[in-house]
Amino acid sequence: MTTQPAPVPEGYISPDTLPPEDRAYVERLERALRCGIPGCSCADPGRFHCPSHDNAEVPTLRLTRGPRGLSFECTRCPFEKVLDALARRGLMPRAHLYNSAGAHEAGLQPLNLLIQQPPDWLWPNRIPLGKLTLIAGYPSSGKTSIALDIAARVSRGASAPDQPHALFPFAPVVLALFDGNPKSDVLPTLRLFGADLDCIYLADLLSPTHPIDYYPGDPPDDDDEEEDRNWGAKDWDDEDDEDEEEEEYRFDNDGNEIRVPRRPVGIRVPPPLPWKPPNAAADFTAPWPSLSKVMKRLANLIEAGSAALLIVDQVEDLAAMHRANVTTVLGMLKALAARSGAAIVALTHNPAPNYPRAVSAMQRRLPQASVVFTTALVEPGNRRFLIPLRPPMSDDAPAIPFVLPPLPSLLRRQEPRIPTGRSPVIPAKAGIQSGPEGSFRVAWRKPVFPAHMSALADPNRDHGAKIRAAQAFLVRALAGGSRPALAIEREATLLGISKGTLRRARLACNVICTRVSEPGVRGGPGAWYWSLPRQTPVDRNEPE
Repeated sequence: MTTQPAPVPEGYISPDTLPPEDRAYVERLERALRCGIPGCSCADPGRFHCPSHDNAEVPTLRLTRGPRGLSFECTRCPFEKVLDALARRGLMPRAHLYNSAGAHEAGLQPLNLLIQQPPDWLWPNRIPLGKLTLIAGYPSSGKTSIALDIAARVSRGASAPDQPHALFPFAPVVLALFDGNPKSDVLPTLRLFGADLDCIYLADLLSPTHPIDYYPGDPPDDDDEEEDRNWGAKDWDDEDDEDEEEEEYRFDNDGNEIRVPRRPVGIRVPPPLPWKPPNAAADFTAPWPSLSKVMKRLANLIEAGSAALLIVDQVEDLAAMHRANVTTVLGMLKALAARSGAAIVALTHNPAPNYPRAVSAMQRRLPQASVVFTTALVEPGNRRFLIPLRPPMSDDAPAIPFVLPPLPSLLRRQEPRIPTGRSPVIPAKAGIQSGPEGSFRVAWRKPVFPAHMSALADPNRDHGAKIRAAQAFLVRALAGGSRPALAIEREATLLGISKGTLRRARLACNVICTRVSEPGVRGGPGAWYWSLPRQTPVDRNEPE
């Protein structure tokens, strides 16, 4: 007796006749929509359990293939409900997904419409364009000087501090300053940094209204604003207007007109007093625009000036002026950078001045910006470093030491001599100064890689570093010839080199120790002299 094969339902699609993509999709459907219980009719080809309703016994879903590709048909559910249930399980047919054109019309942005491009950098491998960069630091740690030095380099298109062959983009810069007087604090520093002041703009964020807040054809109307402010105000001496406002006309049920007195609506202004009373309500009203209006104004300033860099000094001041959270301000600045495409450098406070505490204190700020730096002092010597925290410090982005020269000496070096009785005046000409280019700027040193930071921050971890530093000290001290050992030990003590470290460094350098006594007296009072091996110590016992 031969068994008859199971009847093939009408419209059944054989997986062997499908393309590889559709075949893989049918296999996913079989794993997801077939129960596998023996005796269930879903074992028949072309039948599945519908995911849009709870009916585990009867498979009511049938797979068909039409002009648009694979499609479904359920005897109990409409087609849209079946598609919604499949989409929630990740089983939506490819033919019913959005294509590139339809997704673009719906407001989506398919990645296949984007053009791949390399990263845009303001400072290569340091400060990107279109993102928010945060520079944190303790007060007077040099973060403002770093920001102004970057602004001066961008205004001139100068080279990067750690990459002499990489140039900053030659573009305008916008400064948003909230502390101090820019005429006396920022302008002299930018001139001494050699900035091109024609490309650096100061953002006015305190004026309630600004021409850049409006479209060119829609300027602010002061008369309308004044009318809105005085709406409802009444002149006490205008009796006719008072009568009109105190009475109104109405109609009764028969259509007759009647007069109904009513109370005046508005503020009754008394006659002017001989003295002006204090207005306590105006004292607590902020005269500057709101935070959202400030962000719109910054966006308009960047677009109008074609600026590539915006410096905000500093975030806590901006948040305090608008009684906002620092996290909120940073989020708005990050959105502003993404929409404008400019690099935004925001300065913030770091409660810890020394490394590694400064790094630990900034961990909570890492998710709030795309790139985070902190300035830190590394002991011994209190050397200043600009340390990247996000992305983490690596061989591509190491920490950079920098030095801030004292301002008075630089002013004396750069300014010409002025006769007595006249105060020094910084040249008023904008742009690069008459002195040598780069005579005053943040002095950037050779980058320090992560393997060396631990030894610099805690020399106790590497005793060889102490001995090498003592060896370098001995070579410098004895380069000019033999010297008294007591003087060298005194200088080493002032530099923090212990006697034991100095002794080990002396043995490593093969320093020659010679005792020199008074001439003609053997074994009498004298002193020890140290010298390097290639040098001959002074022999004072020889007759002249």
